[in-house]
Parts: sequence; C-alpha cells; structure tokens
Amino acid sequence: MFPEKRSKMRIPTDEVVREAIKIANPMLQSYCKMKLITGLRLTDLLALTVHDIKDDYLEVMLSKTEERTEQILRFDLTDEMREIIKECRERKPLSKYLFKTRTGECQLKEDNTATGFESQWQRWQARLPKEKRFAERSIRDLVGSQDELEIASERLGHASTATTKKFYRSNVTKVVPLSSHSK
Repeated sequence: MFPEKRSKMRIPTDEVVREAIKIANPMLQSYCKMKLITGLRLTDLLALTVHDIKDDYLEVMLSKTEERTEQILRFDLTDEMREIIKECRERKPLSKYLFKTRTGECQLKEDNTATGFESQWQRWQARLPKEKRFAERSIRDLVGSQDELEIASERLGHASTATTKKFYRSNVTKVVPLSSHSK
C-alpha cells in the first residue's frame, strides 16, 4: 500500500482526501472519513465493531500496545463520527464490524494482514490522477501533523509527544544563517 518510499511519502491535504473519496466505494469512503477524524492505524480501524461504540464515545484498544500497556483511546462521538458509524452499520450485509467484507467478515485477518482491503485501496488509487494518489498510511501522517503537538499526540495514542514530533511533524529544520558581520 506504499506507492512510494516512506521517507518520500506525499502527505495529502484534508481537501485532497475528501475530493478523492468521492470516487471510492462506500466502505472506503467511510473508512477515510473515520481515519481523517481519528488518525487510527489501519489495524485498529478495520477491527472496530459495534461493541466499541458506547453511548458517548468510541472506545479503541490500540492493537500496537495491546500486549504491553493495553492503552485505550476514547473518542467523543461527534455528529460527524455518529454519521460515519451510521453509514457503516446500514451498509449490507449487517455485521458486527464497521468496515466489513462483502460477506460481513472483518477486513483484518488473524495475522493482521488486510489483503482484500489493500486490493480495494489500490484499485481506487489507480483511478485517481497520479498527482492525486496517496498511501493509506499518509492519512495518519496528515492527522499527526495537525493541531497542537500534545493534542495530536493524544489522538494518535502516543505515550510521548517525542514520538509524534519525530515521526509526524515536519522534518524541516529552521536555521538562522551566520551573519557575515559576526566575524
């Protein structure tokens, strides 16, 4: 799902993603909208079930920390998130999974691979002009680069803002040139 090297991955804007999803299949449309507002990893989004939806929040146990810290994120159920969840739940076939296959199964396999989802993603991206294409992972990068560092770090489920800063903030360093008068 990485059409380009990680270090050279183009991070799309929110507008580019929202424009591109207009030609995606309905499941991918909902997936991208949910990823734009949560920044969740692919494995965490594809594993979402109706049991994760509570009265006022969406509860997500981060798969990356499941073995160590069992970190849980609770996202307030905004109107936008409620609408996305409604879209997912109304999509046939009925299933406990929000992002399901045509048979209602989880897009994520036991070994945490998602080849069916990846194929759908690639077919969709191939329909876009080359300059408008983006990797699935780049949406998380977009979310990580928005808001204040602390807020972005919490949203992404990082234990430290240092992780967010290292991997999701611009790798551009601002440098003040040495003045020729200072010699």
